[in-house]
Amino acid sequence: MKKLLTIILALSAVIVALACGSNDPEVDGTTGATEVNGGEGEGTAKGKMLVIYFSRADENWQVGYVERGNTAVMVDYIKDLADVDVFEIVPEVAYPAIYDECTAYVTQEINENRRPKYKNDITNIADYETIFIGGPIWWACPPMLFRTFFEAHPELDGKTIIPFGTHCGSGVGSYKTLIQEYYPNATILESLGISGSLVRNESSKQTVENWLKRLGIDKQSTAISNVRKRAANGFSY
Repeated sequence: MKKLLTIILALSAVIVALACGSNDPEVDGTTGATEVNGGEGEGTAKGKMLVIYFSRADENWQVGYVERGNTAVMVDYIKDLADVDVFEIVPEVAYPAIYDECTAYVTQEINENRRPKYKNDITNIADYETIFIGGPIWWACPPMLFRTFFEAHPELDGKTIIPFGTHCGSGVGSYKTLIQEYYPNATILESLGISGSLVRNESSKQTVENWLKRLGIDKQSTAISNVRKRAANGFSY
C-alpha cells in the first residue's frame, strides 16, 4: 500500500509539471526555478555583445499584472552586470493583456504557423561577435515572433549565441533547438532559464551574475573589450 501511494504521488508530480510546461503561455511557475544547459560550444563569450529579446508585460502566470515582462527583468540584470547593447523585438500587434485571452491568441498563432510582424529592426548585427537571444517559453516553445526575426536575419549564422529566458518548468532548451534549426553554423554557449515567478527575487540576479562569470563576462572586462573595439574602428572620445 505504501509503495502504491509513492507511485501515485510521483505520477501526480509528473502530470503537474507537464501541465505547467504545455498549458501556460507565459512560462512561469514554481517548478524548475533555474535551468542551466551547456551548449555545443562550451567556453567563454568574446567581442562586442548584443542582447536580442522579446518580453510580454501585463498579466503573467503566477505573477499577476506587471509593467515590465519577466524576460525584460532578466535583461535588466544582464545590462547591470555586463557592457552590452540591447535590441527589443516589439510585435506590431501587441499580445492580449488578459492572461486567458493571450493563451487563446498564442494557441491560434502556433496552430496557424503564423509569422507575426514586429516594429523596427536592427541593421548592424555584423558589428557583434556574441549575441544573447532570449524570451519567454509559450507551450514549451519560443514565441512565433522569433521565427519571423530569425528568417529576417540569416547573418546570425556563424555568430556565438547565448540563449536565455523565463519558463514554467519546461526550461529554455527549445531556444537552442530553434537557433540550431535556423543557424547550424552558430556556436551556442551555456543557456540560462529562470522561473518567471521567481525572476524578481534578489537570488535570481545572483544566478545571472554566476552564469555570466562562467561565460567569462563581467562589466569591467566587456567594457574594456568594447573600448578597444571602438578604438580599433577609429572612434574618439
